[in-house]
Amino acid sequence: MKPLLQAMKERRLYLDGGMGSMLQAAGLPEGLLPDVWGMENPQAVQGVHRAYLEAGCRLITTNTFGTSAPKLAPYGVTPAQVMTAAVANVRAAMDQAGVTDGYVCADIGPSGKLLRPYGDLDFEAAVGLFAETVRAAAQAGADCILIETMSDLYEMKAAVLAAKENCDLPILASLIFDETGKLLTGGSPRAAVALLEGLGVDVFGLNCGLGPKEMAPVFQALWEDTSTPLLLQPNAGLPRSEGGKAVYDVSPADYARQMRPLAPMATLLGGCCGTTPDHLRALIQATQDITLPEIPQRDTLLISSYCQAVALGGRTGHHRGADQSHRKEKTPNRPAGGGYGVCIGGGLPAGGGRRPHFGRQCGPARPG
Repeated sequence: MKPLLQAMKERRLYLDGGMGSMLQAAGLPEGLLPDVWGMENPQAVQGVHRAYLEAGCRLITTNTFGTSAPKLAPYGVTPAQVMTAAVANVRAAMDQAGVTDGYVCADIGPSGKLLRPYGDLDFEAAVGLFAETVRAAAQAGADCILIETMSDLYEMKAAVLAAKENCDLPILASLIFDETGKLLTGGSPRAAVALLEGLGVDVFGLNCGLGPKEMAPVFQALWEDTSTPLLLQPNAGLPRSEGGKAVYDVSPADYARQMRPLAPMATLLGGCCGTTPDHLRALIQATQDITLPEIPQRDTLLISSYCQAVALGGRTGHHRGADQSHRKEKTPNRPAGGGYGVCIGGGLPAGGGRRPHFGRQCGPARPG
C-alpha cells in the first residue's frame, strides 16, 4: 500500500464521520468513556468502522478521542492498552470489509484541561501527556496521527510537538472554531496558519462545532493563507437539544450539497458530530469527481501573536520544499515552507514572563 502522503496526491481520500452517537446506538452506556468501552466491545466498534469503510471512507479514526493517562486512570488501563486495541479494531474492520487501501488515523483529542495561564496545566506536562499517547499509536501500527477538535493554539502546539518528537508518522491537525471565526481562546484562522505551517504539520483544517454552511467562511480564510493541504470535517449542521440529547438536522443529501462548493479547497473531506455512513456515502458521491486542489505556494510573511496575525506582502526568500529534517528536532531550523511568520510580543506567559509563541519561523521550538 502506498504511503498516505503519496496517496493523498493521487486521489481524493475521505475521513470517516461521527462515532459517539453510533456507539451509543450500539450500546455504549451514558457516562462511560467510549475508548474503554471499545476495548471491551470490539465487535461493536468494528461494526462502526466497517460501515464507514463500506460507505467509501479510507481514513478511519481510532476510538481514542479521550485516550490519555489521566482520563484512563479511573478505569485501570493505560494509553498503550487502549490504543493497541483501537488500532486492532480498525485493522479488523478493514479485513472484514475487504479493504486493502485504508489508513488508520490515531485519534488524539484535547487533554480536557486548560493550559496556563487560563488553567493549571503546564505546557511541558501537556506535551508529556500527548507524547505517551503518540508513542502508543506508533507502536500499535497507526498510519498517521490525527489531532482534532482543538480550541486552543497553545494546546495544539503541545500536541503537535509531542507527535513530531515521538514518531515519524504524518500529522493531521484540526481545530474547532465558533460562528464568530474564533477559537475558544481567541485565536484567528490566520494565526492558526502561522502556527501550524511553522510546526510543519502535513495537513490541517477544521472539524466539529459548525455545519458546512457555518464553517465555510473560516475554511475560506484558511485556504487564502495556507500553503498546506487542508481537511474539512463539519457537523451535520448546528445541534439542538431534544430530550436531553443533541440532534442534528442536516440530511445526508443536504450535507453533500453544502459540502460540494468547499471540496475544491479540501484535500481530505469527512464528517464529525451527527454525520453517519449515509452522510459520508452521499458526500463521496457528490464530490469524488472534483479535482484535487493544487496547493498554492504562498510567498507571504505572517507576523503573528498568540491570537492574531497580519500578512506582509513581498517575497521572503523562503520557499516550500521537501526537506523535513526539522521533524524531530527539539529546536529545529526554520522548516521548509511557503512564506513564513514569527510572533512578536504575543506569547503566553511562561515561567513568570512573556515569551514568544513562534509561528512559521520557529514554530517547532519548545518554550523553556
